[in-house]
Amino acid sequence: MRDNLLEVITEVSKEKALDRDIMIRLVVESIVQAAKRKLPYESIEGSFNKRTGQIELFQYKEVVDIVDDADNEVSLDEVQEIDPEAQIGDEVEYLIDEREFNRIARSARSIIFGSIREAEREMIVSTFEKRVGEVLTGTVLRSESNGRIALRFLDKTDAYLFRREQIPGENFSYGDHIRVYLMDVNNNPQKPSQLSISRTHPGLLIKLFEMEVPEIYDGIVKIVSAAREPGKRAKISVYSTDPDVDPVGSCVGIRGSRVQNIVNELYGEKIDIVRWNEDVAVYTTNALAPAIIDELVID
Repeated sequence: MRDNLLEVITEVSKEKALDRDIMIRLVVESIVQAAKRKLPYESIEGSFNKRTGQIELFQYKEVVDIVDDADNEVSLDEVQEIDPEAQIGDEVEYLIDEREFNRIARSARSIIFGSIREAEREMIVSTFEKRVGEVLTGTVLRSESNGRIALRFLDKTDAYLFRREQIPGENFSYGDHIRVYLMDVNNNPQKPSQLSISRTHPGLLIKLFEMEVPEIYDGIVKIVSAAREPGKRAKISVYSTDPDVDPVGSCVGIRGSRVQNIVNELYGEKIDIVRWNEDVAVYTTNALAPAIIDELVID
């Protein structure tokens, strides 16, 4: 049984990309927890013996004058035969034997895997919480009957792209690589997906422009805001901190190459690039172009 548990440690640590020492700690804590449920001992501790490669459990008995509880107490006379300096109130360590260990090891399995899931969840949170607001590239694992798509990131983290966060009309197959916007990380075991991801969020549009347009990445061209009707059309407003750099032209690119790459990524979504202006009337006119404004009233 002990060897089987150590095999689980090795296999799962590789599969989940968890540190082996963390896995060992989780397994030891789980077995101790199971032992306290199954065995009559009040004080139990566990350790991993690196020399033997085995998990060992120890119980501790209190040294007393008169033994009332043989499972948790030992007489002073008995202890002094081994340790003449023992005193009342001391604790004596006993190794829990193989028979008792095997009694609780099987029941520890569910606790172990629960602890592993908890460690995996914590790993996902620590890995991705600092990447909220970024674009992630995931690999499609499957499309489910309820419309959600299962994706895998970094070869080990799975997440669902729900139908409400998909661009209407898009279809994906197993192995496809798609870009999504990371909205949030959920540290909640009740959630079906720890990563809240989207292809409809305006942030995806902004990030794609940052990735495609060097002037935006360098801070010369600034994005003020963006709005989308996913799969149909989008608008993004920009301005330049350098009078010699045209913000709209920078985003469009030569023969529209830059914006076209983003249009292709967003399933043909038409993108209008609006020149931002502090004057609301001018900004509104730019946003509504090529429509001709006959009259504009600012409330």
